[in-house]
Amino acid sequence: MHKIPTIFRLVTAITFALIPLTSQSSNAQTLSAIVTRIIDADTVVLRQGETEIVGQLACIDTPDWVNGQPQPHAQASKNRLTQLIPVGSSVRYDSLRTVGRGRSLIVVFHNNRNINLQMVAEGQAELHGSYRQTCPNSVDALTQAQSKAKNQRLGLWNSQ
Repeated sequence: MHKIPTIFRLVTAITFALIPLTSQSSNAQTLSAIVTRIIDADTVVLRQGETEIVGQLACIDTPDWVNGQPQPHAQASKNRLTQLIPVGSSVRYDSLRTVGRGRSLIVVFHNNRNINLQMVAEGQAELHGSYRQTCPNSVDALTQAQSKAKNQRLGLWNSQ
């Protein structure tokens, strides 16, 4: 009896992740890299040739670790990102701009899916209020994905 809602949730999440998004800004540059490390659910390390890039997934926010302790759902969100873009996988990414500590705000694509959007659609991340203006071309899709994830009580919205 509960299989239909679960299947519906999964189909909805995948549908949102497959929505093609245009470049996030006229200055965005699509590049290719290899995932070398997942730091947390919205921060990754990529290798492009001999260069390492610390990338923060643009426009989204996930639970973090505070004083070495995970906030609720932090580990589950990190685990999901690790499943979506495993270490060693090849990804494409749009580099939007540099933020604090030398990190780049990035939109990651793997297997023709927008990973930032998929994390929100699955309830593993939420739209980051401070960076909304960074993603003007995708803020509507991210907002809609978040609303559906909340309504379906997916991921981090399950306990609220």
